[in-house]
Amino acid sequence: MNQMNPIRPVARRGQGRAAALMAARKWHSYAGAFFAPAILFFSVTGAFQTFNLHKPMPGYHPPVVFQALASMHENQNLHVKHADDPAPKTGKHAKADKPDDTPSPLSSVIAQWALKVFAALVSLGLVATTMLGLYMSWQTSRRQAVLLWFAAGTVLPMLVMLAV
Repeated sequence: MNQMNPIRPVARRGQGRAAALMAARKWHSYAGAFFAPAILFFSVTGAFQTFNLHKPMPGYHPPVVFQALASMHENQNLHVKHADDPAPKTGKHAKADKPDDTPSPLSSVIAQWALKVFAALVSLGLVATTMLGLYMSWQTSRRQAVLLWFAAGTVLPMLVMLAV
């Protein structure tokens, strides 16, 4: 009696490459989910700082939450310095934080605002592409794993921040 041998698939060139690409896509998805909270945090708080929304100015007192977020962004701690207790600066950096009393030329002011608007657009782009990446990761990877990586990327920095 004739027995038929099962047909085995022939190994094609590039199958190892495809498997490596699939593994890279999976780890990119998980790493993106882990770092997404930090990317969102730093892009949003950076936009606030671009327009000095965290600093007191004449006629403007920033919300404490803006000051706390800026402190986390700049100093990696929650020690908010209020306007009524500024720490005196000494040494060669003492004048660095003081605004210059001489007026800037109009072209310099326009260029400075153009750069601030560009930085805000970069922040907006980071938020949008990070959210898009999270959506794509959610749709194409194991949802439970993506959620766990995202939660770890949110909770671990918070625990470290509270320990500082």
